[in-house]
Amino acid sequence: MGEGFNKLGYDFHEQSFTPQMGARVKHFGYFEKEDVPYYEMPSAYTELFFKTTFQQGQHLDATLAINTSPKFNIAVSFKGFRSEGKYTSSLSRSRQFRLSSQYQTYNHRYRLRLHQTTQSLENDFNGGLNNDGVYFFENAPNYVVADESGQPVLNENGEEEFVFYDGFLDRSQLPTQTQGTNILEGKRYFMDHQYRMFPVAKDTTAYGMTIGYRANYENKNYQLGQKRVSSYFFDTYNGTVADTTYHTTLENSVYAKFDNTFLGKLKVDLHQIQWDYTFAENEYEKDTLLPNRIDASQLAMEANWSKSILGVQAQAGFYNSFKEDYGTKSWHITASRPLIKDVHLKASYKDRSQPLNFNYYLFRSDYREYDWHNPDLLNQKFKTKSLVLSHPKWGSISGEWTAIDNYTFFNNTTLLRDLNKKFKLEVLQLDKKIDYFKARFDQRLNFGKFSWINNVQYQKTTQEENLDELLSGPQALNVPEWLVRSTLMLTSSMFNRALFFQSGATFVFFTDYYADQYNPLIAEFVTQNNTKIGEYPRVDFFFNAKIKSSRLFVKLENINAPIEHLIFPDTPYDYYAAPFTPYRDLSLRVGLIWNFFE
Repeated sequence: MGEGFNKLGYDFHEQSFTPQMGARVKHFGYFEKEDVPYYEMPSAYTELFFKTTFQQGQHLDATLAINTSPKFNIAVSFKGFRSEGKYTSSLSRSRQFRLSSQYQTYNHRYRLRLHQTTQSLENDFNGGLNNDGVYFFENAPNYVVADESGQPVLNENGEEEFVFYDGFLDRSQLPTQTQGTNILEGKRYFMDHQYRMFPVAKDTTAYGMTIGYRANYENKNYQLGQKRVSSYFFDTYNGTVADTTYHTTLENSVYAKFDNTFLGKLKVDLHQIQWDYTFAENEYEKDTLLPNRIDASQLAMEANWSKSILGVQAQAGFYNSFKEDYGTKSWHITASRPLIKDVHLKASYKDRSQPLNFNYYLFRSDYREYDWHNPDLLNQKFKTKSLVLSHPKWGSISGEWTAIDNYTFFNNTTLLRDLNKKFKLEVLQLDKKIDYFKARFDQRLNFGKFSWINNVQYQKTTQEENLDELLSGPQALNVPEWLVRSTLMLTSSMFNRALFFQSGATFVFFTDYYADQYNPLIAEFVTQNNTKIGEYPRVDFFFNAKIKSSRLFVKLENINAPIEHLIFPDTPYDYYAAPFTPYRDLSLRVGLIWNFFE
C-alpha cells in the first residue's frame, strides 16, 4: 500500500558501518550518496523514463547530462511519483531532485565530483486491513453472513448463508485500521576530490599513489501526522499526533590509494563523523524523564587491499572505530580462483560488530506507548562464512552461514485477542545466539532464442533458548524456508533487427512464514509470530522492446489471481505482502524509456 518491501531473506555482507537514521522503510526509494551517478558524455544526453502507477498517477524520471567542456560534465535529474492506490489512505507521492557534476584534468591526475540532492517521500498509511477488511478481502465475492456477535447466520436448511456479491473487489471499500501521513525529507551536499601523485607505468616496478578528501553533509527529517487520533497505537498524551524526528550527519574523510604491480592495491581512509538525532519537543516534555536528543561523534579508520597471488584473487579489509560509543569493528577476507576448466571457487569470511539504527536507542512520540530510551544496548555481532561455486553454463551454487549475537529487533507485543485491533511493540535484544543459513542456486539455460532463468534459495534460522523461554520467547528472525523464482522468455528481433524484444513469464513462490508486520508510526517492520503469509504462487507476464534509442515495457502482475478464481470461485484471496497488507491484484504496468543524443 505504498510503503517499503518486506524482506524474504537477509544479506549481512552489505551493511552500513555507522548507525543510520530510523524509519528505514522510508529509505527504500531514497537516493543515498552511492546511488547518484556521474557522467562523461561526448555529447548532450537525455533520458526519459515513464511508468504507469495505480490509479490517478504516474512515475517520471528524467535526466539531462552535458559536457560543457571535454573534461567537465553536469547532470540534472528529477524523479516524480504519484499513485493513489486502491485502498483507503494509500496515496503515495515523491519528489527527488539530483544535481551532479564531475571534472577531471586532461592528464587524469585530478578529479572532482560534486552532487546535491533534495528529496521528499510522502505516504498516506492505513495500518493494513482490520478484521472485517481481512474477511471481505479473502472471501469476496462470496462471503458468509454473520450476526452482531460475528457468528455465521444459518439458513432454513441449517447451512451457512452466503452473499454472492463482488463489491469488495473494489478495494477502496475495505475497512482499515487507521489513517495518517508520514513523510521523509532530506537534503545532501557531497564533494569528493582526489589527486594522483604518481601515474602508473607499464613496467613491473610501477607504482601509483592517489590522495583525496571527501565531505558529506546530510539533513533529514521524518514527520508523522494524524488528523484523527486512532486507538490503534493506544493512548496519546494530549489528544494530538504530530511527531517529528531530525537527523543530521556530517562526515569528513581523507584517503590515500596505493597501486603497485608487486604489492597490489591498497586504500586507507580516515573518517570523522558527527551525528545529531533529535525529536521535536512537545508541551508535555517536562513531565517525562526521557531525553529527546542523541549528539555523538566518531573517528574511524578503514583499509582495503586486493592482489592476485599465484592465480588467487585475494581481498582483505578492516574498519575500526576509535570510540566505543556507536563504534564499529569489522574485518573481512575473500579469496577466489579457478579450480578446473570453467569452474570458479570463491570463499569469504567477515566478522563485524556494529551499532543499531537510532530508532532502537531513542524514540519519542505523542503516543504514550511509543516512548523509549535504551542507551545500554550492545552492538550486534555478525560472523559470516560464505562459499560460491560457479560455472558460466551450469550456473552457481552458494552457501552462507551467519552467527549473530545481540540480535536486536522490534517485537510486536500485542495480545492475541487484540491482534489486528491494537499495535504495541517493544525493543528486544537477545542474549542468545542466532544461526542463519542459506543456500542458493542460480542458473540460466539458453535454447536458441529461448532462455530459462532459475533462482532457488533455501534458508533456515535456529535460535538458542532456555527451557523457560521456549514457550514464551519470540522467534526473532523469521524467513520463508524456500524461495523460488523462475523466468521463461523469448528473445528475438524483427524488421531487419530494427525491433529487438523479449517476452515471457516469471513465476514466484515462497513458503509460508511469520512475516514481519509493518508499523507506520515508526516506519519500521516489526517481528511477529501470530500470522503467516505465503504459499501463494504468483505469475507475471512481461514484454520488453527496443526500437533504436527507445525502450518499451509492458507487465501484467499477478495474472493467476483472476484465472484461479474463475476456475475455483470459492478460493479465498490470500496473497499478502505483509500481515494484513494485501499484495497487488491483477495489475497492468506500462513504461517507456527514451534516450536522446545530440
